[in-house]
Amino acid sequence: MTGTDTICQFVDTIVDEYITTKKKIRVDFFKYLQSEDIDRKSINEYTSDRIHFITEVIDEVEGALNGDKILSEAYGCYKTSELRELKSLLDRFVNDVEKYKNSKKITRRKKVKSPEQLTRALNLIDKPVIIEGEKYNPIPKVEIIDAKSVFLINVKTNELLFLSGKKLSCSGAKIVNYDEGISGMKKIKKIDETIKSVLSSTNITCSTLFNNFPNKVKPVPKTVSPNYFLIRLIK
Repeated sequence: MTGTDTICQFVDTIVDEYITTKKKIRVDFFKYLQSEDIDRKSINEYTSDRIHFITEVIDEVEGALNGDKILSEAYGCYKTSELRELKSLLDRFVNDVEKYKNSKKITRRKKVKSPEQLTRALNLIDKPVIIEGEKYNPIPKVEIIDAKSVFLINVKTNELLFLSGKKLSCSGAKIVNYDEGISGMKKIKKIDETIKSVLSSTNITCSTLFNNFPNKVKPVPKTVSPNYFLIRLIK
């Protein structure tokens, strides 16, 4: 006997018992399906090809309860309370079948990308640079993932890019998940002094530090230029 046949036989037995006794039947259809270990193929087949026999009966009973003349005559051997109980029984069966079907769905886990994968398309300067006679080693770009704040300097335009948020990430050549209200870009003149200030910043002071730098705040560029150098990162 297939799993689909097992379900059909069981619900037929329950309905026949109710029709014979007209007494309330306490049954947990979901637990029954679990106990029989009905597989995904069988429950899907039942809901696709067989359950309509039960839903049609539900529609008929509902029609009788609503006063349909033909259906009221067809179910005339039942009291109104007995019809309600029959409908309730069948509704519970249909709901538990759908619940069991959903429990058998294959949940495809979303692949979690590594920091290396997330930052692959983000091209930053990855070699030491000399600025005003001082040598600075870049922070590896993978460290951006889940950082709270970052400072980057464009070595060609002398622009300081500040990005801050709860958990920064990367998408292509973009750094994402930053708060637009506190992030931005500024043109800097005294680059050596700016770098020293940035390197001493903390999670508490970094936003205030950026705002206190002279010059107007510009919007964050849509993508990060390869001319940027990751100078400071705060986790």
